[in-house]
Amino acid sequence: MRISVVIPSYRARDALELCLLSLARQALDADHTAEVIVVDDGSADGTDRMVAAFPAGLDLRYVHVPRSPISGPARARNLGLARATGDLVVLLDADQVVAPTFLAEHARAHAGDDDLVVVGRTFQLGDGPVDRERLRYEFSFEALPPVVRGDEREPVLEAFGCELAGLETAWHYVWACNASVRRRHLVAAGGFDEAFTGWGLEDAELGYRLVRRGLRLRYHTEAAVYHEPRGPVSAAMYRSWRANLAHFTAVHDALVVVLQRALAPALDPAAPGPGRHVCRVRFELAARALAGRADGPAAGAAPHVPLRPLGGHRAGSAF
Repeated sequence: MRISVVIPSYRARDALELCLLSLARQALDADHTAEVIVVDDGSADGTDRMVAAFPAGLDLRYVHVPRSPISGPARARNLGLARATGDLVVLLDADQVVAPTFLAEHARAHAGDDDLVVVGRTFQLGDGPVDRERLRYEFSFEALPPVVRGDEREPVLEAFGCELAGLETAWHYVWACNASVRRRHLVAAGGFDEAFTGWGLEDAELGYRLVRRGLRLRYHTEAAVYHEPRGPVSAAMYRSWRANLAHFTAVHDALVVVLQRALAPALDPAAPGPGRHVCRVRFELAARALAGRADGPAAGAAPHVPLRPLGGHRAGSAF
């Protein structure tokens, strides 16, 4: 299997360098090869020079596109997909670090099944120094800040006592920061909708279309990414999310798509409401009621899923 890793990047030179250093350490067997395609969405921060000076050994392709009103992750990812030659496409963000087994785990999850969308686990790193020089010659979790939060999807899975495919809202959790699908399915679906600009929902909308085309979802905990520290949702991000939700609902005339409004109170920085976990549970409950399912949260379900050590990382705390 040939794997194409597609990474959109904007003003993320330093974070992208760490991401690429970790991708250069992938442990793939002789039956697998990988290429990495970086689409620089109009950066002027020296990303081009960093990529040009990146050590040999990584099959790395760099595309720079000028910034424009239609710039955004959806367009950048489509530009990367157009250049991908792999059978399997792995979607990743620039501000993430991956363990040496990351690509092998994505490939393993697809073995023997051509009709899957695999989403991997996302850990949040805390603030702290990164030993960049150590990462240049070896991958080590000791070179990274500690993990402070686990994957935000797992409390929902725990609450309903099911796998990802058992959620009526599973398509909403196809996050392009860590997902993989056969390239032919992405091509057949038309890739990302480039009318989504700014922050939010372009990946969920793709997930919605892929599920409607008959693909099945699998949450693969061993294919993990480690997300660099990020701030809360800003007012600009929230406005972008609302605009993208309006487009989502205009394109897909389905009540379950509209039900994503249940998530707004957890995202609005001007009037913060219940936490994201509560809003996601409400979203799933409403979707189940719409589908005629009477089952609710699992009896006695724990509100959180404890962090299980993965690949030797230093777990800082639970959710």
